[in-house]
Amino acid sequence: MNAVERVAEYMDLEEEPPAIIEGSHPPASWPHSGAIEVKNLTMKYSADSPEVIKNISFSIKAGEKIGVVGRTGSGKSTFAISLFRFMDPVHGSISIDGLDICKIGLQDLRSKLTIIPQDPVLFKGTLRSNLDPFGEREDSELWEALRRSHLLPESKPNSALPSKRTSLDITLDNTAVLAATTSSSTTAKKTPAGSIKGSTMESEIVDPSKITLDTPVKENGSNFSQGQRQLIALARALVRQSKIIVMDEATASVDFETDLKIQTTIREEMADSTIITIAHRIRTIADFDRVLVMNAGEIAEYDTPLALMNREDGLFRSLCERSSEFDVLYAIAEEKSRKDTELSRA
Repeated sequence: MNAVERVAEYMDLEEEPPAIIEGSHPPASWPHSGAIEVKNLTMKYSADSPEVIKNISFSIKAGEKIGVVGRTGSGKSTFAISLFRFMDPVHGSISIDGLDICKIGLQDLRSKLTIIPQDPVLFKGTLRSNLDPFGEREDSELWEALRRSHLLPESKPNSALPSKRTSLDITLDNTAVLAATTSSSTTAKKTPAGSIKGSTMESEIVDPSKITLDTPVKENGSNFSQGQRQLIALARALVRQSKIIVMDEATASVDFETDLKIQTTIREEMADSTIITIAHRIRTIADFDRVLVMNAGEIAEYDTPLALMNREDGLFRSLCERSSEFDVLYAIAEEKSRKDTELSRA
């Protein structure tokens, strides 16, 4: 009877909006710039639940890098998933390049956006199928994405990258991809029989020097280290070339060196994309264009990092001070402000 009750419950679940709305397709070039306008947005997880986001309004210019910070439960992740319409607004709207996202189908919307989650998702198959699941790209583009994501050493010439499907081995940057592997393997313990016991067995991790596009990927990417999975997710975002990229604490569980490589790629290879980063490490957004500070579902502050740090009683300043590296963060923000000033004068 429990099974029958469960089936009946599932039959009553509210369905998602249609994937395609005939006669309401966005232009093929949409989004062409990546500007986002949020007007009086109110979000709830269900009709009888409290408001998670409360009547917020703000705008993001095309190509801006926005950091989103706030305490647990402030509404950061709720705003991120709202862009993908995992739930529709109770009031208000979100527009991308002037188009209300609630007026188009989910497939038209979600296929144009990219998200890099905190725990990267890899599917069972091959590295190629994870980078390009629909077979829309040439192998040379996939190799280039791997190089730009810093999985390949910068000294390797582009001419050495294959344009057709081959089994050519690629030498990866061991510093970036082995950091997470080391931490997991060193904590493993031997059983009485002499076998290795740990959350991830060292022998299961793919040898970085032998990875190719045809390298098998186990379910959930269990044969790759955390650092490798994060860099692969970054490469997948580069392949998609989306105008809007959401990073939901994407570097929270990787080592500092991998984080540094990811941030370098964001600044160099995604300069024309609008990036919204839910930040775990404030240092990663200290040189962003603006910072959105959320508190209890509302916008507490929204300005440049330097301006927010200069607010004596500001919430963002207090977060920076608690990080124990305020002077470093301030120097980064000050340098960003100086460059922006020079660029505006040029």
